[in-house]
Amino acid sequence: MVQKFSPVPTWTDIKDHARSSYKLAEEHDHSFKVVFEYPGGRLQAVITAYYEAMGRAWVDFSSACCRVDRLDPRDALQQSFNLAVGSLCLDGEVYVVRHTVSSDHLELADLELLMHAVARAADQIEQALPMYEPASDVVSPAQEELG
Repeated sequence: MVQKFSPVPTWTDIKDHARSSYKLAEEHDHSFKVVFEYPGGRLQAVITAYYEAMGRAWVDFSSACCRVDRLDPRDALQQSFNLAVGSLCLDGEVYVVRHTVSSDHLELADLELLMHAVARAADQIEQALPMYEPASDVVSPAQEELG
């Protein structure tokens, strides 16, 4: 049996694939943003970013879900434990759902799945908060760095 290996996608491959499937809300040298719309007109932005660490290339997916004062830290840890993909992290004054993969292990076919999984998790956390208030007007330090 011959194993078939997919070539490791470059950052350019990843951006081109995303651009072919979505209208990018923002695009920078090492990141891009896609905004998904959910029922009821809710919007959820996902930032996909590329960086190098430990001698490898990494792709990071993140989506803001609420201000720090909207979610008790203990509840945040419990929410994070229940996520199928990624974890709930604190970025300045904003909780974000974040998932990072080595580009060596990223299949282009999985790019959309990972963006959707992170966006949906952030959207579900937002929706579950009392007095639902979207985090879309909150700018995390990672987003400030993009702009």
